[in-house]
Formats: sequence, structure tokens, C-alpha cells
Amino acid sequence: MTNNSGDEIARRDEVLEMLYWTEGEGFGGAATLDAMARFLTHERDDVARTLSDLITRGDVTHDAETAEYRLTDTGRKEAARRFAEEFAPMLNQGHGECNDPNCDCHSDPKSAAECHAVRGPRR
Repeated sequence: MTNNSGDEIARRDEVLEMLYWTEGEGFGGAATLDAMARFLTHERDDVARTLSDLITRGDVTHDAETAEYRLTDTGRKEAARRFAEEFAPMLNQGHGECNDPNCDCHSDPKSAAECHAVRGPRR
């Protein structure tokens, strides 16, 4: 059991992001407590506590019949914001650009061609 509030905040972010991702990908049944604990590699009790807090906040609902957790409209907005912040570098990568955010290929087409020729399409 973790009592560190920083860990709890990080876990809350991860749970919201995972629910947002599974919803967007249409993975039915993936948002059960056991599945989330395995996927996020957190202790089941810690994830259960986080989910309980998210339900109290109004970000998540629990369907007792399916045992699945889902985002509310409020939770979806918060999860979308957090997901976008977390994964922005990967989501904004353009065709022919490498994964190095400091590489000139992100802003100059000639550099992109050179980067692609030297490193291949992905780094």
C-alpha cells in the first residue's frame, strides 16, 4: 500500500489515460479492476482505491453487472487533456520525421529527407 500523494496522482493520471485509450480503441471488457491492475502494473488494492476516488470525484462510473469502469463526460474531458499532454510528442510526429524532438527534420523538409536517408523512417 502506498501513502505517497505523488504516487496517487500519477496513478490517477494513468487510470484516466488508460480508460480514455481503451474507450477510444473500443476494447470492451478491458476496463475491469483486474485488467487495469495488470496493464498498469500496480497493486490491485492501490488501483481499487484510485478508482474509488475517481468515482467520488465524478470522473468514473462503475457498472456492477459487467464489473467495468467507464469515464463520465467530466472524466473524459480530463482524461483527454491528460492523454494529449502525455502522448503529444508521439501524436504530433509527422510523416518522415524521426523521434528526436531536437532534429531539424521536424521543421525543414530538406533536413527531413536527409534524416530519412541516414536514419531510415524511424529512429
